[in-house]
Amino acid sequence: MALGFTVFKVKVGQNLEDDRTRCRMVRDVIGYKNIMMVDANQTWDVSQAIEWMKQLAEFKPLWIEEPTSPDDVLGHLAISKALKPLGIGVATGEMCCNRVLFKQFLQSGAMQYCQIDSCRIGGVNEILSVYFMAKKLG
Repeated sequence: MALGFTVFKVKVGQNLEDDRTRCRMVRDVIGYKNIMMVDANQTWDVSQAIEWMKQLAEFKPLWIEEPTSPDDVLGHLAISKALKPLGIGVATGEMCCNRVLFKQFLQSGAMQYCQIDSCRIGGVNEILSVYFMAKKLG
């Protein structure tokens, strides 16, 4: 924070009590004026993601990144709908390899934060099409 950082990401997903302890420690240091995000790296199934994030909601994460299988659009949609009342968005897309998956995520509302891995998606044209879709649909 002394260097000006205001956004922090915490890995979660292996042990709920450890995650709660870690999130509490991070919040104690950064306060609630700074942003905290959590990243599960595809650890959970859909119902587990929802229940786990309900237990972490008190720490006010902006988003949960990669909560479940990266190509499960309907699963992400269920997670997104369940977490919306808690003020938690879903971030995903690093594993998406084409604009069609992004279109499905964006049109359905399954993602609130679009993450593109430009090395995986297949070129500038694919990246630009996702940017335009995210601008229009997001």
